[in-house]
Amino acid sequence: MEVLGIDVSHHNGCIDWESVARDGKRFAILKCQYEAQSHRIDEYFEANYKGAGDNGLARGVYIYIARTSMADPKADAESLLRHLNGRPLEYGIWLDLEDKTVDVKGKAYIRDLAFLYADIFMRAGYYVGIYCNRDWYTRLIHDDLKQAFDFWIARYPSNDTGLYNSTSSLKPSKYAVAWQYSSKGFVPGIKTRCDLSVDFDGIVNLIASSPTKKTNEEIAKEVLAGKWGTKKTKPTRKELLTKAGYDYEAIQKIVNSML
Repeated sequence: MEVLGIDVSHHNGCIDWESVARDGKRFAILKCQYEAQSHRIDEYFEANYKGAGDNGLARGVYIYIARTSMADPKADAESLLRHLNGRPLEYGIWLDLEDKTVDVKGKAYIRDLAFLYADIFMRAGYYVGIYCNRDWYTRLIHDDLKQAFDFWIARYPSNDTGLYNSTSSLKPSKYAVAWQYSSKGFVPGIKTRCDLSVDFDGIVNLIASSPTKKTNEEIAKEVLAGKWGTKKTKPTRKELLTKAGYDYEAIQKIVNSML
């Protein structure tokens, strides 16, 4: 089941997420902090995280990996986790690999760097995927990464008009789970041009299962704090908890007793 989505940052300004949802967008990949090494939070991240979630969009974040990121990736990854503060990401964390300073390091180096970042995020319970363009995928992505991760591929037509062509020969559905098919889209509720994407197999499939489970009581407190969505969010609270490996009925019973 193909679903449409967007990725946004401070460049897109203040967003009317209700209008975005009415336009049929099902997921949003958000910029949480500037280039990984800056550790500076994106000014619109909190509003985008809340607005997207309140209007039923599955949320992910991307982390842009550049020159300084290579010096201390552990610090960069941990900085992002501090910004997230344990909040759920229905669409996971995406390693953004496109910077020319990383390009020159070659396949083996990029492989090791990606695994280092991914390990930290997965230990924190997040799904991790890789974003890159077709050239990077062909020339710089090691087979080890292709076997270990899902890919979100950027590839635009020469006459990029922002329209989705489901039969396009550029469509990377044979080797990717998602395709950023335009950088020039117009979406109701967003005043600037916007990156547009399509997910090929449905957003629920991308929710991570945490390798280190919390207790039901801890999760119940997170439910009360609004960290696991509601019956109306897409995916729903039940879908999120079940996909993450928790017993929804048991947790809901604890929540009811706390209320």
